[in-house]
Amino acid sequence: MSHLEGDMADRKNYDFHSLNIPREFSRDEIYLPRPVELPQDGEVLSLLRAVDSRHELAYMHSLLDRSEAAQLGGFGCRATMIAIRKQDPEILRWGLVAFLIWIPHSDDFRDDLPVMALFGHSAKKLGLSPWREFRRAAKRVPVARGWVRGWLLRLPWERSLKAWRYAESADDDGFCYQQTNVGPMTPEMRDMIESRAPMTPELRAVIEEIEERARKRKRRL
Repeated sequence: MSHLEGDMADRKNYDFHSLNIPREFSRDEIYLPRPVELPQDGEVLSLLRAVDSRHELAYMHSLLDRSEAAQLGGFGCRATMIAIRKQDPEILRWGLVAFLIWIPHSDDFRDDLPVMALFGHSAKKLGLSPWREFRRAAKRVPVARGWVRGWLLRLPWERSLKAWRYAESADDDGFCYQQTNVGPMTPEMRDMIESRAPMTPELRAVIEEIEERARKRKRRL
């Protein structure tokens, strides 16, 4: 049995139920802001802690299909706000781990760059060092080390909320982030997105491995 097949076989040891709960919105909710916290977020946290305790968190990206990984990515994004509301650095740390597990499954890594700015800003609001937190999370998810390194090599302005058109805001339940100046992309922003893309050969190899596994799964169906 190959290493990858061994990882896939380990799915039975984990409860991925929280990553497969459909989120349905009524017609009246379609145009309303999405809630920051979801009922299954506590289960997602428990799942991440359980996998970490088994020393297999580094390989979690290979255990998931894309929709499950997307749930982790969404949780990571929400964690940047939940952590501030609850003043809980651990929620931010686990959210960053969840987001990095999502990275190999992303269709376009440039779409994920603004979320890194949210993590950095939230870390500062909690009195943490963004540099230290990013590096700590990358150790837990080695496949994303190149991605994190690419982000940290960007200029301070390129890691700021303002650069990515976000600002602090609040809703009825507390702190949140809100997009600002939504409109056509400026040449400066396009250059910022395109420059120093954090893709690495190692990360590309993982993506190709995941895509090949998906193709094999489709052929078996």
